[in-house]
Amino acid sequence: MASVPVSHLILFVASLVIAAGVVGTVTTGVDRVSSAVEDGSLDATQQLRTDVTVISDPNGGVYNGTENNVTLLVKNTGTQRLAPDGSGVDVVFDGQYVRPDATTGEVVSVDGATAWSRGDVLRLTIDLDVVGVDPAGGTSDHRVYLTVNGDEELFRFRVEA
Repeated sequence: MASVPVSHLILFVASLVIAAGVVGTVTTGVDRVSSAVEDGSLDATQQLRTDVTVISDPNGGVYNGTENNVTLLVKNTGTQRLAPDGSGVDVVFDGQYVRPDATTGEVVSVDGATAWSRGDVLRLTIDLDVVGVDPAGGTSDHRVYLTVNGDEELFRFRVEA
């Protein structure tokens, strides 16, 4: 008769060990999902707070044929503070990705700015010699596609021959 309570005790201890393992595994999984949701919400918040607008005049000579570059004025119209050198801006010129070393940026609306804040204007210059594009030769219609934290802007301009 004494063997029945011993076997019940062994089964009870085994079930507690299994339950502790399951709880540990589930807790780890829930923590990972929670972290992923939190990271996603932070990214979504940054994307929602980021908004830029190209304020350059397409007919105002954005292309400099002497230096073979394109200069755009980009205004931060969102609430997200961005890098004052334009390093967070991804650029595609006429379907070609522009490497970061082919662009330079400078906040022109504030002296000595440490961030590109709401209402500030960034002068973004694209060196087309590095990109390998000559807007004066070939087609006269050009497109510059900018992406900043998921916000997308398309700027079209024409180079008269």
